[in-house]
Amino acid sequence: MRRDDEVATLREPPHSIEAESGVLGGMLLDREAINRVPGLTADDFYRSEHKLIFTAIRQLASAGQPCDVVTVFDRLADKAEQAGGLIYLNSLAQYVPSAANIRRYAEIVRERAVLRKLAAAADEIATSAFNPQGRPVEKLVDEAQMLLAKLAEVKAKREPQHINQSLAEYLALLQDLSEGKNPALSTGIAGLDRLLNGGGRRGEVMVLGARPKHGKTAVALALARNFSRRYSVLFISQEMPVSQLMHRHTAAMGSVDLGRILRADASDSGMWECVNEAARRLGELNLVHDDQSAQSLLDIRRKAMQVKRQYGLDVLFVDFLQLMQGAGEDNRNRELDVIVNGIKALAMDLGIFVVVLSQMSRKADETYHAPTMTYLRDSGAIEAAADQIALLFTDHAHPMSPKDANFLGFSQLEIVAHRNGPTGLVPLNFAGQYQQVGDWDGAVPVRHTKQLSRGMPS
Repeated sequence: MRRDDEVATLREPPHSIEAESGVLGGMLLDREAINRVPGLTADDFYRSEHKLIFTAIRQLASAGQPCDVVTVFDRLADKAEQAGGLIYLNSLAQYVPSAANIRRYAEIVRERAVLRKLAAAADEIATSAFNPQGRPVEKLVDEAQMLLAKLAEVKAKREPQHINQSLAEYLALLQDLSEGKNPALSTGIAGLDRLLNGGGRRGEVMVLGARPKHGKTAVALALARNFSRRYSVLFISQEMPVSQLMHRHTAAMGSVDLGRILRADASDSGMWECVNEAARRLGELNLVHDDQSAQSLLDIRRKAMQVKRQYGLDVLFVDFLQLMQGAGEDNRNRELDVIVNGIKALAMDLGIFVVVLSQMSRKADETYHAPTMTYLRDSGAIEAAADQIALLFTDHAHPMSPKDANFLGFSQLEIVAHRNGPTGLVPLNFAGQYQQVGDWDGAVPVRHTKQLSRGMPS
C-alpha cells in the first residue's frame, strides 16, 4: 500500500462541517439565533476557524451588538485571517437560506463533540492499559470509570418553558401521584414523614447536622435500613469502614447490645442467635455500602451512577460533608459551596433523594440547648442548596446535660429549614446500645431548667 493510501485510510474524529457551517451561517443571518442553541460552546466545534468565529459571535451577542459578516470580521481583528478572512465569513452567511433549522444543526454539532470526547477517552484508556507505568489494575479501572463519568455529565441545558407545557407536565405528575406512582419515599419514622409531606422526594437534598456522639450516623443508618426495605440505597461512609457499619446494623436488626457484638464471645450463644437473625433480615435489604475516605464530588457521582446501573438507586447517603475532598478552589468555603451545589445537581440528574450528614462547630457544646443552623459548618452554602436541614440533639450526649433520667434515650430531630413544607420537631427514641432509632412513645419530656431547649414545651 502506497503512503498516500495509508494516510487516506486514517479515521478522522467525528464531526460535521456541514452542521457547523449551518450553525454559524444561521447566526450571521439572525442575531437572535444564538439564543436558540443554549449550551453550545466553542469547544463543540471541530474546525479551529469555527471556534474563533463562534467565540466572536457570542461576544457580540453578549454585548447586544449586531452579528453579521462585517461586525464579526471586525471583532476577530488580528485573528480574522486565522478564521478564514472576509471571504470565508461571507461564504458561511450564504451557506443556509435562514436560521430556521439552527437548533437541529446545533444538536448535530454537540453530538459529534461528545463522540470525539468518547473517542479521546477510549484512546486514553487504551494508552493506560498498554502502558500502566506501575499502576495497579484497580487504579486503571477507577481512572477509566472517571473518564466515562465525565462524559455522562454532558447534556444540553434546559430552556425556558411556557406555563402551558409546565401545566401539562404538572397535571401528569399529580395524576401519577394519585395512582401511587413516583410517591414520596417513606423514612420509616412517622414524625419525620409527617413534616416531609410523606417522606423524601426525588431530586431533593436533606442535610442532617449534629455534634459528634449525638447519634447522627445511627439515625442515618436507621433511615438507610428503612428506605432499603422498599428502595435501593447507597450509603457512602468516609469516616467508618464497612465492618463498623455492619456492627451497628447487626446490633439494630438483632436487638443485641453493640458491646456484646464487639466482644464476639464464642460462648455467648444468645448473642450469636441474634446475629444470625440479624444477618437474615439484613440480607433482605437493597443496601450498598462504600467506605472510601476523602472522596471528591466526581467520585460520589461516579459511584452513584455505577450503583444506579447495577442495582438501581433511589436514596443516597453521604457521611459526612466536611470530609469530602476539595473541588480545586482556593477557599474551603467556596469548595464546600461547589460540593453542596454539585450534590444537589446529582440528586436532580439521577432523580434520587440525597441525605448529607454535616458536622457542627464546637460552639454547639458551649451552651445547653438545641443547636441552631448557625452552628453548622459552612452553613451559608448548606442553607442555599439544601431542601431540608435537620438538626439532631441528644440530651444525654451534651457535655452540660444534667443527665435527667426522663431524657434517657430521648433525641430530638428538628427540621429548621424546609423549602417546600413545614418546620418542626420530631421526638426520637434512641437506644444507643442497640443503635436503634424510632418514634418516641409517650409524652415528650420537659426540661426543668432555665435553659429550655428551643421549641420544647416548658
